[in-house]
Amino acid sequence: MKNLNIVNESGQAPEPTIKAMFKDIWTGLCNALAAMPRWEKGFHIFWLLGPFILLIERSPADIWLSILALAFVVRSIMKRDGGWLKAFWVRASFLFLAVCMVSSALSVMPAYAFSEGLAWFRFPLFAMATAFWLGTDRRLLYAMLVSTALGMMLMTGILTAEMIIEGQKGGRLSWPYDDLVSGNYLSKVGLPAFTIMVALAIGAKPKLASIMGGLSLISIVMSVLTGERINFLIRACGGMLAALVWQPNWRRYIILIIVEIFAVVAVFVAMPNVQDRFTNAVVNSLPTGPHSDYYRVMGAGLTVFKTAPVFGIGPATHRELCPSILGKTPEFRCDNHPHNYYIQLLTETGFIGLVTGSLMIVSIIWAAFAGWRKNRDNVVAATAFVVPFGLFFPIQSTGDFFGQWNNIFMWSAIALALAAARTLTAEQKK
Repeated sequence: MKNLNIVNESGQAPEPTIKAMFKDIWTGLCNALAAMPRWEKGFHIFWLLGPFILLIERSPADIWLSILALAFVVRSIMKRDGGWLKAFWVRASFLFLAVCMVSSALSVMPAYAFSEGLAWFRFPLFAMATAFWLGTDRRLLYAMLVSTALGMMLMTGILTAEMIIEGQKGGRLSWPYDDLVSGNYLSKVGLPAFTIMVALAIGAKPKLASIMGGLSLISIVMSVLTGERINFLIRACGGMLAALVWQPNWRRYIILIIVEIFAVVAVFVAMPNVQDRFTNAVVNSLPTGPHSDYYRVMGAGLTVFKTAPVFGIGPATHRELCPSILGKTPEFRCDNHPHNYYIQLLTETGFIGLVTGSLMIVSIIWAAFAGWRKNRDNVVAATAFVVPFGLFFPIQSTGDFFGQWNNIFMWSAIALALAAARTLTAEQKK
């Protein structure tokens, strides 16, 4: 796969064409699949279709993820393969699961909390399946990144059609789900591909850099139009960080930032409602006092935490128990979750859950960071850690830590980042 040896402007390798790169990836994919047993081939093809299945709806997406996670467990048992259990981030995940089970047993809703906590574990289990089975061949890994990039651009096209045909609804876009999560797909599912695109726009040779820069610009403008502020920030900041960690060209870096700023400003000028959502509404929403709904919701979570500070009230039970615990307190407001992962961990799994959950998160980021530490010349390996770092960044409002839709999007990206770091650093050692 010689055409995937992408170097920056100062490198000696000939600049690969997009056509040659796609041909290399396709040839590598066919060769990798041809060498597999039939049942393995079917699961890997199913895995590669994931970014397109995630464009359908949450149930098909959840079935896709769950089947692959369970298949990994069955395969490990049949092959008596437990080597993956030695990875620290895997052990940290199981430790956090154990704390969730203890928290469930102590909850006033033990059956509900237990089922929610156990069901949540399918997401890190899917990441294990990707890192230790599905994504262990770099040819398949590159194919999955292409599949992810195509899914991201297809979503961009779908949202462009929505803007033309229906326009925004309350400052947001909802196609193809008829639900306000389109920006979630772009930000989370597409994050591995997007960060690589931006890194290539800054560090690759001119022709490839210009193509990647154009695609990333179109994609980031669409993030603004979805109206999802945190998801936009995750992509914008993640892209800028990725551009810094893989062979940065400072002149291009500054140019790209200026171009993206002008593009966003142009959207704001053309659509004042979007500008208001990303400026005045953000300032008014900062959780600094009761005027902010985020303050009221997060404050409710911290108030609930005080009632069970050690092991919490049980995974995913905040939505059920908060109203009875909080009562009629005008300063705070109960919601489905406290809108911050770490406050939710405190609320639902207590101080012990916060510590073990944070240990799991940090270990995942560190495992992905191995890509930059051990193979920083490879753009995929070097930028892998940006994905979990951005998605788990503590100072942001978030979705439900134990929820379905948010986790399907998020863990599909985390899984790919972990597989990239592990596979491409293992390859470097050979």
